[in-house]
Amino acid sequence: MSQNETSSAYRALEIILGLVALSIGVLALVFPTAIFVTLVVFFGIALIIVGILRLATAASSDWLMQAIRKINAVIGILAIIFGVIILFVPLFATEVLIILIGFGLLIYGIGRIVVGTTAGRYLSGGLRVFLILAGVLIVVFSLITIFFPVVGIITYAVFVSLAFILIGIDSLATGITGVKIV
Repeated sequence: MSQNETSSAYRALEIILGLVALSIGVLALVFPTAIFVTLVVFFGIALIIVGILRLATAASSDWLMQAIRKINAVIGILAIIFGVIILFVPLFATEVLIILIGFGLLIYGIGRIVVGTTAGRYLSGGLRVFLILAGVLIVVFSLITIFFPVVGIITYAVFVSLAFILIGIDSLATGITGVKIV
């Protein structure tokens, strides 16, 4: 076996990874909203588990200062409340998350525009134009996401599904050929 070849066990793992990633990608492409809502539900379950652990820490850690135990209890209660809200209203929670992502993108886009317009002597003209155009596009996409979150969910899910499909193809190619692709 040459240095560029992989073991048969590694190749099998690559093929399995490729098939799983490809399957997830295709499912996410066919059912984008369902996949995103499912991820949000898993996040809600994780928050409930974290909340229970924080409450357990608050109740059982006599050695901690009273203030730290109270903080753990408050964090636990809040995590459980948010987790339950997410579980009972997952589409709403998904829309809120998408809107928050939209605001993050809006801030980033405005930042690119500001850098492009104010960094005259530090950046070349072409780079400044690129930053301004990219910033404007990001601001437009962010506003669409903020005002039409369902469009944001579908768009986000499509990009993630395409990424998983590409990861799947890459892993399948590596597993089938046995050649290391760095």
